[in-house]
Amino acid sequence: MDPETGLDGVRNIGIRGDRIVNISERPLQGREVVEVSGYVIAPGFIDLHAHGQTNEANEYQVHDGVTTALELESGNPFLTYWLASRTGNALINFGSSVSHQFARAMVMKKYTPQANMARRIIEAEGLNSGRLDSLYGIMNGSFYEPLREEEIELMTEALGAGLADGGLGIGVPVGYYPGATHDEIFRVYTFAASKQAPVFTHVRDNGIPYIQEAIANAAVTGAPLHIVHVNSMALGAISTALDMIAAAQHQGLDITTELYPYTAGSTSLQSARFDEGWQERRGISYADLQWEKTGERLTEKTFKKYRKEGGIVIVHSMKQEWIDMGIRSPITMIASDGMPYAPRAHPRSAGTFARVLGRYVREQRALSLMEALGKMTIRPAQRLEGIAPSMRLKGRLQVGCDADLTVFDPNSIIDTATYEKGLSFSEGVYHVLVNGTFVVKAGKTVSGVYPGRPVLGRYRR
Repeated sequence: MDPETGLDGVRNIGIRGDRIVNISERPLQGREVVEVSGYVIAPGFIDLHAHGQTNEANEYQVHDGVTTALELESGNPFLTYWLASRTGNALINFGSSVSHQFARAMVMKKYTPQANMARRIIEAEGLNSGRLDSLYGIMNGSFYEPLREEEIELMTEALGAGLADGGLGIGVPVGYYPGATHDEIFRVYTFAASKQAPVFTHVRDNGIPYIQEAIANAAVTGAPLHIVHVNSMALGAISTALDMIAAAQHQGLDITTELYPYTAGSTSLQSARFDEGWQERRGISYADLQWEKTGERLTEKTFKKYRKEGGIVIVHSMKQEWIDMGIRSPITMIASDGMPYAPRAHPRSAGTFARVLGRYVREQRALSLMEALGKMTIRPAQRLEGIAPSMRLKGRLQVGCDADLTVFDPNSIIDTATYEKGLSFSEGVYHVLVNGTFVVKAGKTVSGVYPGRPVLGRYRR
């Protein structure tokens, strides 16, 4: 099944090296022949929003059919070093946006000593140095501080340097740093428009006014825009949010969005998202927060304790009908917002794509199989083609395209990870190839292979 061309038929696929070289109704000969009768062969799933960027996290992703997982909402500090650390050592394809959140902190005069020290440590010891934690902790104060005018200019220069390092756009999770003024964010969009680099944004807060701010910035500057997890941004106003984005597209604006198929989100408890007034803003209480480490629901006492300690919570804040509406919408893509690996991490980290195919396609018939696959393959690829030319060969099952393939049983595919028990592999995904190499074969992880490659932006030096 190829969502771009509409091909839906019985075919033999020939792969040579990392490319698809033949798609034929006739038998093909090869060094290795894998029988997949009765299964669906689709382009590998592309996840635009994955915070789990280690091979430990990737193993759950490949069992969910994912062949490319990208960190686009938040981006990565020191992008050159991060890309180098993963190259030749990745189970699946990877890439990142430029982190606006980090760029603004690094140019603040107040934090210059910490910024310079962080650079020296990374050059000497790498990204995993334990000495970085305290520096970053100090720099977290930048989340609540505005940039001065001269710092805004330095910030945009830093964003340009990140694009030159291979960034796939600008990650603007402004909901996590309330110190950023409307002017600063507008300047980010203006810069992105000058480069035609997409902005991937977690908007300023929950609700229509903040979605409107993002759309307005994109409309007046001409910046490409992707609004992440519209379900948790709009909450009960998701119908209005989707109508607004659809209207923007109708007017010719390059604006897209995504959602995940769960009624809970997940984030850091110590983040600005839980500053004073969070209960009223989000319509939830302490008992709607689930501590990732233990699975317990919080109370006022444990909230204060764990917020001081720092860690991840699962946030039960959405209704099923909101998710159903988003899944059915013709304008949405599917993306996991998967969290860094932890045994009890949010189940979206392991089951997002199988959940859509099992529950929404097979069981509820809310979508056709081809519609669902389009939300997972060709449309994410097309979102990135302007900034990343290599994506023109992904998200497609066509001759000449990359051999990123997912083979699954449409009659049994389903997610198995839960809020209560934590992560587990999805069922029904039998084979996954990344650049022509099996990473899942007969339902089992293939050990010792790292075929994932970086997806790089077109400004890469």
